[in-house]
Amino acid sequence: MSLRIESSVSDDLALARQLAALASELALDYFQRGAPTKYKPDGTPVSHADIEIERNLVDILARRRPGDAVLGEEFGALGDSSRRWLIDPIDGTSNFVAGSSQWGTHVALQYEQQIVLGIITRPVLGLSWWACRGCGAYRSGTLESSDAVRLHVSAKSILISSRVTMWTHEGDPMIARLKRSATWVEPDLDAILRLAEGEIEAVIDRQGKPWDHAPAVVLVQEAGGAFSDSRGGHRVDLGEGRYTNRLIHDQLEGLLNE
Repeated sequence: MSLRIESSVSDDLALARQLAALASELALDYFQRGAPTKYKPDGTPVSHADIEIERNLVDILARRRPGDAVLGEEFGALGDSSRRWLIDPIDGTSNFVAGSSQWGTHVALQYEQQIVLGIITRPVLGLSWWACRGCGAYRSGTLESSDAVRLHVSAKSILISSRVTMWTHEGDPMIARLKRSATWVEPDLDAILRLAEGEIEAVIDRQGKPWDHAPAVVLVQEAGGAFSDSRGGHRVDLGEGRYTNRLIHDQLEGLLNE
């Protein structure tokens, strides 16, 4: 298919694809032969693959976009600019070290507080989900656009019949409220992708970091959905993010804000 992408973002999108492709190549090598893993102070795992991939991506950005800032899961914030790249070298490290296919790289670009493009990959499956502001959201068998399938959220408009899931801490009382008010779906790492593909109607993430939210925001919005933070705005640094097919967004917001 032929995609119409504004020239102002096409170069950045091409670079983001190159970063994601390199990350997939490096990660798959470690996935096949194993990666030494340790645990951070918060109890989450970090593998040698996470660190090497982020270092490589940061080095490329330093050469290709020397004026841009970077925020990554492993090395934190680098530089200060109205343009900022957000990187999670391996989202789902626990799945990665356990041999599951549910892991991948997150790459996003933020400009003046708006996420303008994002990519989420599943290297084991050879798939990527990507979007740029104003050009739509797509799934590709590769990081090229020739086989891209445009994504659309579902058309369900009633919360009680909508499929909803949430990433949160164990024992969160909101789980029970959601189960009473909607059709509950057990959460997994692909929930955002399933929302963008129209398979579920809402995902609430109460544990996300900026690099978790960033590509998901533009992916869901460009598929026709909606995103809001816990304060009703569109920030990715407040922890909680609420993603829907847009049609049930106000209903879900009302439930969450009671």
